[in-house]
Amino acid sequence: MKTEDLIAALSADTTSQPTMGARLLRTMPVAVLVALVAVVALWKVRPDLAAALASPALIKTAMPAVLALAALWLARGLSRPESRARAQWAVVLVLLAGCAVALVQGLMLGGMSGLMTALDTPNLLTCFLSIPVLSALPLAAVLWSMNSGAPSNPRLAGAAAGLLAGAAGTAVYSLHCPEDALLFFAPAYGMNVLIMVGAGTLLGPRWLRW
Repeated sequence: MKTEDLIAALSADTTSQPTMGARLLRTMPVAVLVALVAVVALWKVRPDLAAALASPALIKTAMPAVLALAALWLARGLSRPESRARAQWAVVLVLLAGCAVALVQGLMLGGMSGLMTALDTPNLLTCFLSIPVLSALPLAAVLWSMNSGAPSNPRLAGAAAGLLAGAAGTAVYSLHCPEDALLFFAPAYGMNVLIMVGAGTLLGPRWLRW
């Protein structure tokens, strides 16, 4: 081997790989944009979207969006083997507790009959079919990005990836969803996010082993 070839080979071996953050910065916006385009083109945004976003119904978009940001912070932390992500877990758990409190308050006001009435709509099936579809590409983007790190617990890291993808997909879907009742979107959206957390938990050990 010539000296020049040896130097080139050594240089190639020491080339730094993109970090998890760099990968996520490239892939996640694209994945969310694809989901947004799909909602606009296929699902259609609700005709009164501007009015809804200027009303208390904004919470059903803002809540999953904020949760997605917290899950992003958590996923970045869990991609490093030395990080226990205590602060990130604390923020995520506080947000989840807030969602649970809101649902309990809704149940106290409306009762189980109010819950059954709110969920007795064809939009419930649309919700359960749509959010996992809209969350699938974001989940793939997060798992691929986290694969560049070295998570010490792939299953837990996968759960964080599922939480991020599910929350992002839910926020996007909410732009279409015409149901503004707390007793509809809190349990329906929550269950779909849990479905994506479960998917991430199952896929994490396969995609994130090192």
